[in-house]
Amino acid sequence: MTTTPLKSWQCDRCPDLITDPDMSLVMWRREDGKFTDFLIVHKSTDGRSCDPGSRAGYQESVELSNFLGDTGVALMLSWLSMGPVRGVPDTNRVGDLDKFVDLFRRLQVPWYEEARPRFQDEETQHWLGDTNEYYPYLPDTLKRTAEGRLGGR
Repeated sequence: MTTTPLKSWQCDRCPDLITDPDMSLVMWRREDGKFTDFLIVHKSTDGRSCDPGSRAGYQESVELSNFLGDTGVALMLSWLSMGPVRGVPDTNRVGDLDKFVDLFRRLQVPWYEEARPRFQDEETQHWLGDTNEYYPYLPDTLKRTAEGRLGGR
């Protein structure tokens, strides 16, 4: 995987990296009015068929580029709460908070995407398995995880 965070993402449907946010989608299912089962995929162009489509229940999508930077943070947080300007009771549109947080980290936290493939590795579990709830997700820790340098190496 690349060594530049927040510039490429692993497609959830094929082994190729996504390097053009305008040529990829964030997709999700809607269950009981809530968003769940988030995917990052290539758009179906150039013979690609990464988009699982509406038959698989993925009827909602937005280009990945809309989820990046400050605009992306504002967009994703609006799924949790409309805030004080348009505050409406029970406006949370996220059905699975853990999956949503994983998507948020993939798109907003430097080195998270690069470290993800190593989260279940024995070394990662050894060094991070008993830390507090945020230490594994600090950008420096994620960078060392991605580079296989946990434990002071």
